[in-house]
Amino acid sequence: MNRIMLPALLVTACLALGGCGSSTRVVQDNETCGKQMTDLQNALASGAMTPSEYDRAHHAAMKRCANRDHY
Repeated sequence: MNRIMLPALLVTACLALGGCGSSTRVVQDNETCGKQMTDLQNALASGAMTPSEYDRAHHAAMKRCANRDHY
């Protein structure tokens, strides 16, 4: 009986967890635009990100802030 139950449980677990790895990513953006800019500047100043990473992130944050202001 255990020889049948263990594989059945493993298959069930794999099927159940298979839906957990979705490629859709939902990001909640509750921070203010000013807080985002400050965090980016701090990351750049501390060396946590390169100037090119900062530029890309800053541009994306500004775009999000502009879009948020229109709604």
